[in-house]
Amino acid sequence: MNKAFWGGLCILICGGLYLLSNSIAATLPNHFQAYLEFEKDIPQIPWFIVIYNSYFILLALNFLLIKSPHTIRSLSITMMASSAIACMIFVLFPGEMGFSRTSNIEGFEVLYTNLHSLDIPHNLYPSLHITFSTLSAFAIIHQTKQKLLHYLLILWVILISFSVVLTHQHHIFDVITGFLLAWLTIKFVYLRGVKA
Repeated sequence: MNKAFWGGLCILICGGLYLLSNSIAATLPNHFQAYLEFEKDIPQIPWFIVIYNSYFILLALNFLLIKSPHTIRSLSITMMASSAIACMIFVLFPGEMGFSRTSNIEGFEVLYTNLHSLDIPHNLYPSLHITFSTLSAFAIIHQTKQKLLHYLLILWVILISFSVVLTHQHHIFDVITGFLLAWLTIKFVYLRGVKA
């Protein structure tokens, strides 16, 4: 099957699971705090929303830079597996955001308004923003040979990691568990898939 099929299926499954689990989590009576008190004092840096949203560009680069449909298939299956694992956690242990959401952020109102309208802050840990960014960068690095591109991708993932906290979308625990989920699914799903 071609890259478009797997990409479309991945978007459908991952998006559907995320929205469904967030809706369920919002109705549950108990939510869990997975942050330290000092984190609530981390300042919001509004322009980091641009880096936060650049994540979608990173995901799209897979289809431009990875030539093998077999690899795209393996990456898509890995992302769907990551979503399934994360969404089970979201429903079993729904998170509580420590930050208060700020409205009317000058210069970035539309970006933040759209983000807040789509995302109820309970799907916190593991951060799929981090998991998917890491999976995407790893897959591109795994399938290409340009060292400069590899360094830029690593820097990009690091910046996205800062952005999820500095836009007040996630806490540090969410970032750590997002990387952990990426590592586990790379090891047990992606690498096995590309070797099959």
